[in-house]
Amino acid sequence: MTAWYEFEELVGRYWHGWAAQATSYPAHDDARVAFEPLRDTLAVYFRALGGPGAVALTTAQAAGQAHRLSWRQRLGFEREPMELARMDGENLILARSHAVFPEQADNRSLFFWQAAFLARARPLTEVSDPLQADLCHLAEAVRTTREILEEMPGWRSRYARLACRLGALRPVRRLPPVEMGLQQVIRSLLQAEDELDERARAMRQAVTDEPRRIGEFSAPNGYRPPLPVPLWPLVTHIEAARTERRDDEGEEEERGGDSEDLGEQKFSARRRRLEQTERDDPLLLNPFEKVMSWAEMVNVNRPVDDDDKDEARKAATELEELTLAKHRKQAATRLKMGLEIAPEAVAEGRLLDELTLPEWHYAKRKLMPDYCAVQVLEPQAAAEDWRPDAEMRTRIRRVRRHFEALRPRREMLRAQLDGDEFDMDALVRRQTELASGHSGNDRIYTAWRDQSRDLAVSTLVDISLSTESWMDDRRVIDIEKEALLVLAHGIDACGDDQAIHTFTSHRRRRVEITPLKAFDEGLDRRVERRIAALGPGRYTRMGAAMRYVTEGLAARANRHRMLLVLTDGKPNDTDHYEGRYALEDTRMAVREARRQGIVVFGVTIDTQARQYFPLVFGRSGYAIVPRAAALSRALPAIYRKLVQR
Repeated sequence: MTAWYEFEELVGRYWHGWAAQATSYPAHDDARVAFEPLRDTLAVYFRALGGPGAVALTTAQAAGQAHRLSWRQRLGFEREPMELARMDGENLILARSHAVFPEQADNRSLFFWQAAFLARARPLTEVSDPLQADLCHLAEAVRTTREILEEMPGWRSRYARLACRLGALRPVRRLPPVEMGLQQVIRSLLQAEDELDERARAMRQAVTDEPRRIGEFSAPNGYRPPLPVPLWPLVTHIEAARTERRDDEGEEEERGGDSEDLGEQKFSARRRRLEQTERDDPLLLNPFEKVMSWAEMVNVNRPVDDDDKDEARKAATELEELTLAKHRKQAATRLKMGLEIAPEAVAEGRLLDELTLPEWHYAKRKLMPDYCAVQVLEPQAAAEDWRPDAEMRTRIRRVRRHFEALRPRREMLRAQLDGDEFDMDALVRRQTELASGHSGNDRIYTAWRDQSRDLAVSTLVDISLSTESWMDDRRVIDIEKEALLVLAHGIDACGDDQAIHTFTSHRRRRVEITPLKAFDEGLDRRVERRIAALGPGRYTRMGAAMRYVTEGLAARANRHRMLLVLTDGKPNDTDHYEGRYALEDTRMAVREARRQGIVVFGVTIDTQARQYFPLVFGRSGYAIVPRAAALSRALPAIYRKLVQR
């Protein structure tokens, strides 16, 4: 409202808008294709072509690129923000939309080409010289493109069209000789017919046929990389980017509850150790320095900003890179966001605790022994006067009636050696055989016996910090407690052996398992009160918890054994246990259990679980409950289907 008389603000706004619109590639908004409608199809396509199943498909903020800018661009920014496709071993990151081509079909094809390219591309080796790094990237792009076009001939005409059109869209700029030579190489690889100078011909020869010669080139002072080519995404090696952290380093106090979700978009971030933030003499910033303090994280003890959510969201979305650092003070404003950040290094060494379990390192393809320490805790119980409410008691009675139909019944066995009565059919058959001169069968009796599934089921429940959040106007932990109590009564009614455990964790040194009910315990008031007393814990080191419960199930003499896992989100912890590492470890724990003859089934109320749950539990090994409030009805129905298979 005040901009009309603040002349400098008004002019600056229009100036910035004019300069910021000067992008290197054109934007054809009428032909724009969004990523979100294609997410599931791209995920299937990426994995069908050999992409790792645990890699998540997501989007990220535009990142500044260091290529040379036009004079108009230099008025608006130092680095041009671009949404580029890339993969880091944990995530396959694509643009939120493509509009570089004037036709929708081409923009859609660009998404699928990038998925195919990243499924086949290999991580690049780190090279200190920037020109050599760019040439290595081009060499890998040539190799990957050749491989795709040889194995999938259907891409040949489409790729040729995309490459030709993209080459025509690349801006022609005055560049230093070395950069101009690299630009000529790129245009020639995009099927342009430009004439190459001697330097460019040597570079192209090294890129296409003799990669060993790349080391002969070196970047001059002031070298800038070329304008990125959307057809050739970059693959980085996740292990090289891991950050170090002490295994016993403390954590700030966790808080659950609600936070504003910024969606699945990834925000670029990095960890920093800022010791000055713990000082007691904060540096005071005047109001005019607020924008500068957003732009760069400074190692000083500044007051904690408690902006409203709109201001916090604006700061998060406008910053090119977020900084993560410990601070003993906490802000009331909280945002939930995904971060594109180098994971922490995997701590080495065995633990000497009394009870330890291994953990799977997918990158090294080995099971690290004695890696997680497990503490088995005594369960807490609610007050003795606790009772389920009337609605809960009605639901329990209804479920028990349904499950009683699954109880084993008596069955008559025919043709037995001994029994209470004759099997008339077998007796007649025996007499006929004897009369014809054959030896008769002595199995001429019937016997009755009770049917038995001989099933032991162990229910493992995730009570991490996220269960303190709210879904469908109720806390997740309260929904889980209700569903668990109803399911426990149902299993008790059908006579199957059951045990119930909960788990939470705080890094590898503390995986907490709480047995709410042992196999040899009845479902009495004590067990009900233990379930009622459940509260949110910390984090979700699911692989270790599953291995602990698997050991108990494997020791059972039952003919059939089942592990039922109930969770509300991805496995994660505050150290390296996140993303692909955590999913691969949990997946390996599922495979280990199944090798021992245990049926493993996962149930989740996470609405985003379709991206990772099938990978962890396999086909027909999971169920996703779309509405959390329906869990107490869905869980008994899921169990009935499992035991009737």
